[in-house]
Amino acid sequence: MLFFTRLYLLKIIYDIICIWRLTSKRGDNVDYNSYSQDIIYEPLKEYDMVLRDMHNQNVTKYFENLTLKSEVNTELNKLTVKEIRSLEQIMADSKKKLGRWRIFKGFLIVLAIILVIVSIYLFTQSPTTTTIIVGIGLILVAIGSIVLVFKKANPRIKVLKEETDALQNKINLKYQEAWAQMGPLNSLFKLETAAELFQKTLPLIKIDKFFDSRRLEYLTKKFGLYKDTSIDRSTLYVQSGEINGNPFFISDNLYHELGTKDYTGSIVIHWTTTGTDSKGRTVTRHHSQTLTATITRPCPYYATQPFLVYGNEAAPDLIFSRDDSDAEKMSEKEIERHVKKEIKRLKKETAKDPDAITIIGNYEFEVLWRAHNRNNEVQFRLLFTALAQQQLLALMKDKKIAFGDDFNFVKEKMINVVYPEHLKRFNFNIEPSYFHSYDYEEIKTKFINYQNNYFKHMYFTFAPILSIPLYQHQKPHEYIYSGLYDSYASFYEHEQIVNKMGEDHFKHPLSGTRNILKTSTVKSGNYCDYVTVTAYGYETVPRVEYVTKMGRDGRLHTIPVHWIEYIPVQQDTDIEVNVPKEEEQETYREKFEKMFTDLKNRDINEESIFRLSTFLVLLKDKKETEENNNG
Repeated sequence: MLFFTRLYLLKIIYDIICIWRLTSKRGDNVDYNSYSQDIIYEPLKEYDMVLRDMHNQNVTKYFENLTLKSEVNTELNKLTVKEIRSLEQIMADSKKKLGRWRIFKGFLIVLAIILVIVSIYLFTQSPTTTTIIVGIGLILVAIGSIVLVFKKANPRIKVLKEETDALQNKINLKYQEAWAQMGPLNSLFKLETAAELFQKTLPLIKIDKFFDSRRLEYLTKKFGLYKDTSIDRSTLYVQSGEINGNPFFISDNLYHELGTKDYTGSIVIHWTTTGTDSKGRTVTRHHSQTLTATITRPCPYYATQPFLVYGNEAAPDLIFSRDDSDAEKMSEKEIERHVKKEIKRLKKETAKDPDAITIIGNYEFEVLWRAHNRNNEVQFRLLFTALAQQQLLALMKDKKIAFGDDFNFVKEKMINVVYPEHLKRFNFNIEPSYFHSYDYEEIKTKFINYQNNYFKHMYFTFAPILSIPLYQHQKPHEYIYSGLYDSYASFYEHEQIVNKMGEDHFKHPLSGTRNILKTSTVKSGNYCDYVTVTAYGYETVPRVEYVTKMGRDGRLHTIPVHWIEYIPVQQDTDIEVNVPKEEEQETYREKFEKMFTDLKNRDINEESIFRLSTFLVLLKDKKETEENNNG
């Protein structure tokens, strides 16, 4: 009896251990690898030797943990996908057979028609015994072709059509089954994952939950950032944070510019002239000419520009700008020749100008970095030490690991702006649905590839900054925040929110162009920003202008030129941006559920509520906005 009691107790203990192991696997306690150094002295080398593989491991761990939390049966899904592929192959073969039989049927019908036409032709000509026999033979063959269509081709086509329809139904059911299997995993993806994983791998770069007014005040009042509130600019994406206390934000802006466009119209004119030929005879000659007219009219243009803004007190008076050198496209010999040529030209120019720059000893860096409009030689040399020059040259000349010298760099005292070209080729604004699929392996591949690409593009946006050791050593002096802000989120964040919601929710009904969405805070309180969104666009109206022009016929002709008139239109819409309370010890899921419930209790249509990253946004209807404006 004692033996069985002990055995029973051991079984209970074993069950408890199994349950604990299972629940711990499903939790978020993943042992991620993190870069432990406070300073990165060799950004290119560290990415190649350490960070790339480290981040890939972290992304893989995260995805495996996500799979455990979702409780999806990956093996069952693999079998389902395998069945889908097998059925699709059978379907493809069946469609080929169906296609061949349809071609054969068409051939028989066309053959019968041709044979009948030929027979009729033979009978209508002077009939002979031979032509009559041939004609009858052709008619019999045509009849045989039609018989084959009805007796052989049609039944076979019908059977194959039923087979393909049945296969398609089976495939559709299997797709539904596979989507249902992956549903729990698909529901776990979120917008902020990429930034969270980036910070887990590289905690040196801290990323904010959102770009708040406190961070913006720090950049503007402490470091001198200019607030760009122009109605010709709107924020499509923004991500703020800090490096050793020094603030930054990465942004992708939509810019508007009113330029001009040429419109051209044309007509062809005809006329005749009379004269005499070489023999003295009167002849009439026909002439033609194409008359064109061009007019220039106003036209709006839109373009995007991603960039990094970084605040640092090092070299606080230094101002310069440089454009990319495309050094990664040159061989070492080509760089050497380019440096010799440019340094010779630079020496000649500086020799004549007493206020010109003092060329540094590292000619290669002087030429490739190209900061020839710098205003402070002492601070320039303080910032760009031998190590900084070495790392920046490695970054600019790299052809394999990163993107080479694809960035412009502007320093305006304590504000640094980097414009990397590679950011234009990467989409930071993806939706969680980007990873959704019915196929587990496809989800895994897309997720891991995107996260690794996100890390690479983000890291090498910071690389020019990280290549300058003083920027990492320099920590900002103490700053006293005002504590009073117009809103919880900055206007950059508000603009990102409304652009993610989509301009269709805000644009004027007559607008036929892209819209610049601008925001202004009406009031803020109780963890909610009340914001008015103004959409600036253009109504497009087709016009025709008639231009008079002299032709070679000696007459004036009117040429119609079609053009588009762009008439400015704008519209205001109110939204509420609900911000989670940071001090509450709740998960973000619990905070969202609470905010969502509060909004629903106000009898608000769920279609008017948007979840965007850490925010819940309420889109107010146009009638309510008009009432508020009139009130």
